[in-house]
Order: sequence, then structure tokens, then C-alpha cells
Amino acid sequence: MNDWKKTLAQLVAHPALHGRFLNTLSLLEYIGARKIMKSQLEASITPTVLAHMVEEIRHAQIVKKIALKVGGPSLKTYGEPALICGDAARAYIQEIDAKAAEVLGTPSALANYLLTTLVVEERAQEIYPLYDQLLAPLGLNGPLKAIFREEEEHLAQVTELLKTQAQCTEEMIEQVRQVEKKHFTEFFAQIQEQLNLQPADAYNGNHDRASMQ
Repeated sequence: MNDWKKTLAQLVAHPALHGRFLNTLSLLEYIGARKIMKSQLEASITPTVLAHMVEEIRHAQIVKKIALKVGGPSLKTYGEPALICGDAARAYIQEIDAKAAEVLGTPSALANYLLTTLVVEERAQEIYPLYDQLLAPLGLNGPLKAIFREEEEHLAQVTELLKTQAQCTEEMIEQVRQVEKKHFTEFFAQIQEQLNLQPADAYNGNHDRASMQ
């Protein structure tokens, strides 16, 4: 298993940090929706883009509800104590967005949105199936399945729309993927550091069930 996968399995076995992680995922969904709203001109908002805004907000709400179930009422907001490695999580999104703008030069708002979304959705396709397996023994995976289906559909839409953006080459996409990989790895490395600071008896009985073979 990759290091980030081991970290995810350990998180699920640690309710306090796991709740904060879920809340941080909710924050990332919210930031995604906010970026779409800020980046798109009214004249360029299509039904597809509008639907994605709605989906991101709904996903943020769904994951927030799971976070509250796992971590309790202290996670009602996105205040720093309610997050895990919040700065690294925000950097993950911001640096991808900045790199997309850099490689595109003077991009249209649509091209930047599509390129940023593509690499984030690709990561979601890797994370959510594994996370679904980890949450299943806890009875928390149902809502995640619905999110995964919508993310899968949205990735397909974005991939098709990117084909209409002549300025966006495969080389550019790969450069943004590398930035996504770097900051995703850094985010999970910081989470692992937080896990390493926890006493051995902080882990609950879900550890064995949540661990991957």
C-alpha cells in the first residue's frame, strides 16, 4: 500500500483525527465551489458549470454531516481546531489553481476551471473507492458512494470539455498533475506526522477492521 493509503487507514481508526480529516475534506469541497463561483463570468456559466457548483456545495454538506457523526459538535465550523493540517489542505487547492493559470498563460476562466478540476477529480477517483472500503465497517460509506458517482460523471464531463480548449495541451495537463501530486503528498505527510504524535492507546478497535490487506 502507498504511504497515503496507510495514513488513510490509520485515520479511520482514530476518531478524533478522523473527524477533523472529514471536516477538512468538507472544507476542500466548499473551496472548490467558491472558486467556481469567483472564477466564472456570468456570461459564461453553462448549466453544466452551474450543476457543478451545486454538487460541490452539497458534497461539502454531506461530508460535514459525516464529520459531525465521527467527531462531534466541535466540528460545526471550519475553524482551525476543527481541521487537520488546514494550511496544507488549502495549499493543495491554491497551488493547483495557480499552476493551471501559469501554464495556460492568459487563460479563459473556463480553461483554468477545467484544468484545475480535472486533476482534483482524478485524485478523487483514486481516493474515494478506497475510502469507501474503510468506512463500510463503520456504516458511514453510503453517502460517499453517491459523491463518488457524481465525481465520476463530472470527470467525464470535464474531460470532454477540455477537448474544446485548444490552448490546453497534454503537456500542460501533466505539469499541473505533478503539482497536484506534490501537494497531495505533502498534505498526507503532515497528517501522518499528526498521527505519529498520538499515544498508542488513542486508537480504537476499528483499527484492525479499517486496515487494508
